[in-house]
Amino acid sequence: MDPTPHGTSHREALLAHLTEFLGDQYVIATDTTAPGSASGPDVSSDLPAPIDLAVFAPSEQVPHATLVTLGLSESPMRTESVEEYRLELLMGLPAGWPGIDPPQPELLEAGANSWPLHLLRDTARIPGEDGSTLDWGHSITNLGTRYDPSAPFTGALIGPPYGYPPQLMNAPTPAGGVQILAVLPATDEELALRVSVPSGGDMVLDRLERAGVTAVLDPARESVTDGPAPWRLHVLLREPAEHLGQVLEGVLPNMAEQLGAQGIDEFVLPIGPEPLRWRVGGRFAPSALADDLELAALPEQELAVLREAITSHATVLTLSPERPGDGATVAGAAAMAQLLVEAGKALAIWIPHQRHLTTAAQFSADIAAGLPTTCRVHPESALVSIGADGPGADDAARTAGLAALGGAEVRFAAPEMTTTQRIGRLHRMIADCVEEVGVVPTAGQQARVDGTTYELRLDAAAGTSTGVGSEVQEQVLQMAPISPR
Repeated sequence: MDPTPHGTSHREALLAHLTEFLGDQYVIATDTTAPGSASGPDVSSDLPAPIDLAVFAPSEQVPHATLVTLGLSESPMRTESVEEYRLELLMGLPAGWPGIDPPQPELLEAGANSWPLHLLRDTARIPGEDGSTLDWGHSITNLGTRYDPSAPFTGALIGPPYGYPPQLMNAPTPAGGVQILAVLPATDEELALRVSVPSGGDMVLDRLERAGVTAVLDPARESVTDGPAPWRLHVLLREPAEHLGQVLEGVLPNMAEQLGAQGIDEFVLPIGPEPLRWRVGGRFAPSALADDLELAALPEQELAVLREAITSHATVLTLSPERPGDGATVAGAAAMAQLLVEAGKALAIWIPHQRHLTTAAQFSADIAAGLPTTCRVHPESALVSIGADGPGADDAARTAGLAALGGAEVRFAAPEMTTTQRIGRLHRMIADCVEEVGVVPTAGQQARVDGTTYELRLDAAAGTSTGVGSEVQEQVLQMAPISPR
């Protein structure tokens, strides 16, 4: 680490702002690895700027070390609205962090000590490397691998520097204002929740704040969530909404008034042992729904309507259980979605655990036809992985969604039937069994459908590939005839 070099007026202004809140004892860890860190006339101006680190020692204001990037804000980033903004990133380290407090560069050769520095610097390099942006609620991942065995983190969120003065977040410079946001290391469960709903980054940040997590790294902290809910229902809404009061206006007037008065965008409805969480906010990128769009068994004209709904929806209401249960609230979530459809507020419904994406009109028609809300039946060939084309892949139907409710999926093989017949018969079997037991079918149940009695038998279904050269034997309920057709 070298003493602070003489910098540009932009950097000088940035450092002056930082010292006001972090103290004036710091050194600059110069980036010697980035292409843009070389000097001389042959260096291209198109290369990304080097990312130096300002390492602030503990001070009276802040009793621990703080790392702040220098270089990311040299180039502005642009939002979707073409608005420019400048950003630098921050991370706090506990007092006494080896190699940092006090500075001992040789100790930073150990991965257990240096990984936070690499995470901070590598995150700041992302915009310069691929032209993307970094902003509040964004996440980065390490592909499920921990940065170091000593800590549970496999990625990070960009968010406010919790635990630091709010005024630190906005630095005035000659080039314009610079935001100072934190890189907050995150667990697998937190990252999974972040991508499970639109504006999921805000949801996880809220939970981190409520749990008292700060921008000072705590390698021993526990995850603030168990991960995403086992099932979710997303209503793609026609109009923008900043809170649930606007969503429920004209649907549930009393609740709309209560939630609207407080501007609440997330609410847990305490119904039974599996309360239902409502959250409004964000939009889905069309690419997020692309796979399930391919499975939407609709005529081309209706598919065009669905594609338009995906592109034009203004915001999303997500309904999910507050905690894992037996799926008892699925019917309640479907009923809520139906109310929004009837009020003309919904454009489309997406139920990811069922691999089901449909127009609002078709969702309403399915409800009227008595199709199960606990699952969706698909031709099996649409669900098996590429390369898992064993016998029966084209002459069977199976459910998607029951496993998320704690049950087993149901499979029905009948080569002599058409796809429509197989799907219809399995639908009716599920409806009879669910009506009998309440939520999901179980082994040993019987039902008579179209003159044939069937029994559900727990068995292994060949098939779902889990990677190159590997397969799993999934336990499913086979729908087996026990009397002649």
